Amino acid sequence: MEEIKNENTKAANQTWRRKPRQFAPKSRLGCKTCKIRRIKCDLSRPSCLKCQYTGRTYDGYSEVALTLKTEIEPNHRHNEKANAAENWDVYHPCTTISAYQPKSWHTKYTDLGLPDLRPLMILPVTAPSQTEAMFFFEYISIKHLDEYHPCESWRKTLMLFSQTVPSVRYAAIALALAHRNYLGRDSVDCGQHQPRSSKDWLPDQAALLNYNRAIQLLLNQQTGDSSETAAITLLVCYLFTCFDHLAGNYVQAMKHLRGGVELSRDIIHKAIPDNDNTCGDAKLSGVRVLTSQVTRQIRRLDLQAVTFLVDWTPADIQETLMPQLPSSDIAFRSLDQAADHLQVLVAQVMRLRNTDQQTPPPPPCSSLMGIVLGQLETWSSLFENMLLLQGSSNEGDFETYRLISLLRLHHTIAWTLLSAYGPGREMEYDRFLPQFQQCVALAGDVAAAHERYSGSLQPTFTPEIGIVPVLYIMVSKCRHPMLRRQVLRILRRQLIREAVWDSISSARVAERVMEIEEAGTHGTDCSVWQRVKTMSWIHVVSAARLDIRYTFCGRDGWHSESLMIC
Repeated sequence: MEEIKNENTKAANQTWRRKPRQFAPKSRLGCKTCKIRRIKCDLSRPSCLKCQYTGRTYDGYSEVALTLKTEIEPNHRHNEKANAAENWDVYHPCTTISAYQPKSWHTKYTDLGLPDLRPLMILPVTAPSQTEAMFFFEYISIKHLDEYHPCESWRKTLMLFSQTVPSVRYAAIALALAHRNYLGRDSVDCGQHQPRSSKDWLPDQAALLNYNRAIQLLLNQQTGDSSETAAITLLVCYLFTCFDHLAGNYVQAMKHLRGGVELSRDIIHKAIPDNDNTCGDAKLSGVRVLTSQVTRQIRRLDLQAVTFLVDWTPADIQETLMPQLPSSDIAFRSLDQAADHLQVLVAQVMRLRNTDQQTPPPPPCSSLMGIVLGQLETWSSLFENMLLLQGSSNEGDFETYRLISLLRLHHTIAWTLLSAYGPGREMEYDRFLPQFQQCVALAGDVAAAHERYSGSLQPTFTPEIGIVPVLYIMVSKCRHPMLRRQVLRILRRQLIREAVWDSISSARVAERVMEIEEAGTHGTDCSVWQRVKTMSWIHVVSAARLDIRYTFCGRDGWHSESLMIC
């Protein structure tokens, strides 16, 4: 009997050995802990319930698969089509960024003015989280940093220096982690494209650690070549500005921007000596390319800052007012040239309007107003002539069509604002109903293109100014009830963040303006004393609250309120 029992036990053990444990396939959408354990995750948010109940250490979710699904696949298809002959490497989130293909890397970046990139060593990735962050930075964050004015060479420069310069690498990782955190939380939890809470925009601990590490490396960098050091500092300053905008730390973002503006002016005024032999030709060429490109981006953000800060004066704005529009020509040479000229003119318009809101208001500057109005009209003529000359060459080009609509929208709003400029002229806006109708149509086109660009209605972020402040101006200055509500629908459709502007907060303030002005009117035009003249607000990110202050036409005194973001 004992022998039979031992034989049965032996047979059972052998059977067990012949049938090893069957592990479940690796979870791709689960939390990191469940992925390691190879069990099915319940996908509970903000943390996995299985990990909580079993007392295990919870390592969080990896949002790359969720966030990148809709954006990377089209990008891969585009790259495969455009680069079939080149056969460039495509990075995968589970592989280390290659440092073993110098020829391929050199081919990819030949248009940066760097004759030989092989001496540049690609920095190794020391942790899987860095791999995911750099993958996210390349395929998502870079795409949105210059969303409204895309420049492929600038994106390649950003990627190159984030791979080869430690301080830039950590700044890029910090930005990518904050960006992924913003997109992941709001897209998964919020539904209906409304933020669960503005405090969820705040970056996590990992993003802040990389941010601080970038600062340390920047402070400890070698000072052998001042031009190279200044260029790298300028690039990190740009990334920090984007990071703090995304984190809701707007004061710090403006400090970084102002510092970047001053540094770029010093670099421009300090020419690199021709007999400088401290670095090779390839290195010097790369520094010049980087300086030129990052200075252009910082200058764009500087000009746009006047859109949301009353006391902000863009650098050299008086000198750049007369970039003399090409009066001898009949058309702009390119969309980039048209966009550069229009940015300066829009900045001048906003400066004039912002000075009108100061206390006490300065005397009207009719001569400057006339100059800017004249240049706006000249710009429109040159712009439309350029489009006529180009004919059908832009048809079917998605990015070109969006930029054309955006430029027309900015021009029309700037011209309307300046045409009604002056004390006691709030009722003048009623004369520009056709212009507001045109702007609503253009804004709808840009918003639809924006949705197509992002691939879905998930939240988006860019440090550039696009349509959000324009939509707010339209609601606050156009008193037509139907047009106002059309604009509000555009604002509420998708959470769009542009620098300090976000569509949900702007919609909330605009709705409050409508409530004040339309109270008791029963659909009729509101009288002048009911109209809100000026409106300003402070976004309290941690409390998801807006503290607003406004004045009425024909009435003295400020009124203050607090609005909850919803």
